[in-house]
Amino acid sequence: MNKEERNTFRKEMIGKLEEQWAKSNSPKDDLFYYHPSEDKIVLSHALFWVMTQNIKGKVGKEKYLLLLRQYQEEMLEAYLTESEDFKDLLHYCNIMYNALPMLLRSTYDFHTHLDARKLAAITIVAGGYGGDMPEDQAYDLLDDIDFYYNKVKCRKIEKLLPVLSKLVIQEQKYL
Repeated sequence: MNKEERNTFRKEMIGKLEEQWAKSNSPKDDLFYYHPSEDKIVLSHALFWVMTQNIKGKVGKEKYLLLLRQYQEEMLEAYLTESEDFKDLLHYCNIMYNALPMLLRSTYDFHTHLDARKLAAITIVAGGYGGDMPEDQAYDLLDDIDFYYNKVKCRKIEKLLPVLSKLVIQEQKYL
């Protein structure tokens, strides 16, 4: 499948998901609705991408999560290289990200599947933390995202993991 065919396939599949989500949700239900800028949305995706690198259990192998993480990595690469695909990839990531908590809740019982509850909490924390972060800290983290050995790396976000993990533990109590 060449790049053009892949993009057409993505538009069709993500378009269906977007339609389904829009039928049962208002625009204010979008996890990025209150984010003040596109950069903060990118940061939220980067936070999620780093936070889910070592997600365990059955949920860590879910195709939907793996696909979202793949799209996020491609989107971060497009962001770094200022690729023309960036806007579309960010849009696809946003749609998939918004659907993830509902998909998890419909698939797993959060009382017995702790990994699924943790992933839902990570989704909420990454989205909220990225959007609420002070501008100078947000841009410091975004500026740190770079390529290391041809892979996207976010070293400063990795250093934030202990703080983010505490927030995830707190958020899990509400799910």
